[in-house]
Amino acid sequence: MAGKELILVINPGSTSTKVALYEGEKQLSLLDLKHGAEELKAYPSVNDQLGFRTEAVKKYLADNGVKPGALTAIACRAGVVGALEPGAYVVDKKFRDASFDSPQPHPANLAPVIGYELAAGAGGDVKVFMYDAVCGCGKPEKVYQITGLPEIERPFYTHVLNSRAVSIEQAKRDGVRMDEHTYIVAHLGGGITVNLIDRGRILDFVGDDEGCFSPERTGGIPVRPLAKLCYRSGLGEKEMQKKLKGRGGLMAYLGTNDMREVEKLMAGGDEKAKLCFDAMAMQVAQDIGALATDVCGRVDKIILTGGLAYSEAFTKEIERRVSFIAPVSVIPGAYEMEALAGGILRVLRGEEEAHRF
Repeated sequence: MAGKELILVINPGSTSTKVALYEGEKQLSLLDLKHGAEELKAYPSVNDQLGFRTEAVKKYLADNGVKPGALTAIACRAGVVGALEPGAYVVDKKFRDASFDSPQPHPANLAPVIGYELAAGAGGDVKVFMYDAVCGCGKPEKVYQITGLPEIERPFYTHVLNSRAVSIEQAKRDGVRMDEHTYIVAHLGGGITVNLIDRGRILDFVGDDEGCFSPERTGGIPVRPLAKLCYRSGLGEKEMQKKLKGRGGLMAYLGTNDMREVEKLMAGGDEKAKLCFDAMAMQVAQDIGALATDVCGRVDKIILTGGLAYSEAFTKEIERRVSFIAPVSVIPGAYEMEALAGGILRVLRGEEEAHRF
């Protein structure tokens, strides 16, 4: 399989590795490889996952009969590597190293590393880019960075890629211009963020360590009891970070990060599972309501997206609580793969210019 504008898309998430092949706008193949909690327990840190995720990408290419050297470009998701503008960046060695050495570990940081090394192994003719990084919000207004403690400035990291992608998709469906509308996008995945997309840009958001808990993250929790736990638990910083992001949320309460398992427990009469389900839905709704105040309630649509949006019971419960703010649209899963491929295709065609790190 080879052709003009053949693009490999690499998108590691907290509970999956997604890879796809595109020829121009056409998706040729897609693999969504799920990683269960037990599988991920074997890797103490995110960077320790590099080998097994790299092998998954290589196997995908081999299964599709594609050698890395046949690719025109590799489109990578990206994590936290500094304050970036929205859009594309060239993945060179500097970007590769910054991704692997990121102070904010996330599987998305591994995509530029995998892409860079695949291209290098192919002889260096394959172009590698990333698009709409987690930190690709541009320069935020100062008012959104105040935390209440001068020593800590609020980081501006969120699910930029999918939030912008589903906003573009929603505008297309409604026959309107995204840059003339205001959306609140709840990205419901292994981590949950709620994002205010005001006239095409991310104005504000509730991050995955600020608001609702999620399948594997604690979200925002009372800070003084947390401070006591940090001192009294005997855990080091890495262990505590893992407890908060990876082993928190539904994992901590129910021992699973899979909403399908939670719904099975609920169907069997498990009251604890039902309580956690209801609490998570309520907290998502609270975060949506909080962001509506940023624009004095001027919200055109609320969009529920991500893997958890496949749960009709979950989205219905959120909709029940927030539909008074604006109409609710459900776009389950993610448009991340299309957004990554489409963004890099525009770069290849000269319609967008890639930034340099």
